[in-house]
Amino acid sequence: MEKLTRTHISIPVTMHSIIVITFCYFAFRQVAWQTVIGLFFAGWLTWTLAEYWVHRYVYHVHTEKKWLLKIQHMGHGIHHQYPKDPTRLAMPPVPALLLLSLFYGLFWLALGNLAIAFFPGFVFGYLLYISIHYAQHRFKTPKFFMFKRLWKYHAMHHYKYPEDKAFGVSTLLWDVVFGTLPKEN
Repeated sequence: MEKLTRTHISIPVTMHSIIVITFCYFAFRQVAWQTVIGLFFAGWLTWTLAEYWVHRYVYHVHTEKKWLLKIQHMGHGIHHQYPKDPTRLAMPPVPALLLLSLFYGLFWLALGNLAIAFFPGFVFGYLLYISIHYAQHRFKTPKFFMFKRLWKYHAMHHYKYPEDKAFGVSTLLWDVVFGTLPKEN
């Protein structure tokens, strides 16, 4: 069971890249290119909100419910215990595929056939998230100001404000919108 909680970063990056490319290929064959582009970016933006929301309201919400505490610990608590463990920085393939199937089903219910263009944007957002998150824990802070800020605020989340600030990993947008971005000083 322990092996199912760990993965090398190359496996989910490859798997999600294949999913994005495949869905984009079929989307461009079935839907007008302008619609594909718009829905792709809408999916990506939706991912960033989902990333923020899950991180803040599932992984860091205070609760007495044992089932939620278990989800928090398995989904995120172990990562906070071992933030430098490279095998715990992305979701392993089996649970990822189950969740992706669930999300695609929900998107299909909401958007019908247009889900084929929205879904790869959502998965692309996740792909960026796992890539950036992996880099934040494995590599020195880059000099490029946007990445430098992402690294800085993610470190602040881990070591200064683990319960109430800096929930965004791939973007600071929702921390700004919802007032959870720590002050610069």
